[in-house]
Amino acid sequence: MHVGDRVRLIHYKQEGIITNFLPDNVIEVEIEDGFRIPVLQNEVAMIAMEESIVFRDKRKRNNEIDTIPEKVVGEIGFFLVFIPINDKQLTVNLVNNTEIDILFTIGELKNDSYGGIAAGHLKRKSFQKVEEANLERFEKWSPLLIQALIFRHGFGTPKEPLTRKIVFNATNFFKSKKKSPLLDKEGYVFQIDQQVAPIEATKIKESMLSANEPPKEKVIEKIILPPKYKNREIDLHIEKLSDKADKMNAGEMLALQIDTFEKQLDKAIFENVGEVIFIHGVGNGTLRTEIQRRLSKHKNVAYFQDAQKEKFGYGATSAKIK
Repeated sequence: MHVGDRVRLIHYKQEGIITNFLPDNVIEVEIEDGFRIPVLQNEVAMIAMEESIVFRDKRKRNNEIDTIPEKVVGEIGFFLVFIPINDKQLTVNLVNNTEIDILFTIGELKNDSYGGIAAGHLKRKSFQKVEEANLERFEKWSPLLIQALIFRHGFGTPKEPLTRKIVFNATNFFKSKKKSPLLDKEGYVFQIDQQVAPIEATKIKESMLSANEPPKEKVIEKIILPPKYKNREIDLHIEKLSDKADKMNAGEMLALQIDTFEKQLDKAIFENVGEVIFIHGVGNGTLRTEIQRRLSKHKNVAYFQDAQKEKFGYGATSAKIK
């Protein structure tokens, strides 16, 4: 089952459209007159598109008077889906699992500029490949901007144009893996017309009370890449990181080195690198101490140690990634 699918309530003889998935195997179904009700998944049955066509044609052939009330039209279920081709390449697809037509544009945002990728017309229950993406360049992906106009024949509730900006990071991307509607393949699925749940007062209060708490250590999703990515050396000497080192004070240098360390560690984790060697030099020991302090608290680091003393002396730290 997916958002936008038509279902029949087994015990109440009503039909509707799935609009949301709730906890404890409960789904939200929009029935006639726009009412949305929670129903257990095992209390509904899927309705094939062919079924409604067959019964509609049968009524027409028999010249029966159609007394069945107008059914709700599924207007939720517009997805952006990445389908793997191999361990490096993905196809980028737009999926319309609704019962209405969608006129769309999709493009990428870079700084203050916008670059169009594709535009077109997605008919009901259809999909379209818009481009391909390179997983090795994931950290350089630009945010995507998707805009849509909703079209349906006849009268109904007017819909505002849809605009959605999607920003990618390792956590939200690799946790989105599931079977795609219509494509019926495993992929990374993002619902473009996702409804935002209202913010409750209690949650606002909790967030205010926890505002001063230290941030929780993030656990970064991993992906499996070819063996050449299994280990890595990162040189943190300031002259390797900036050509303006002679104009920086000690605090600015340390900040740049720590920022580079954090970014390279995050990158190594989601690229499934087995071991990372951070070359920090000896100096006064400040950078080495700070790096090892952060490694000792990181949930994705199994252990760390001074790296190959015969090669680096005490000027490098090796971190083993879980």
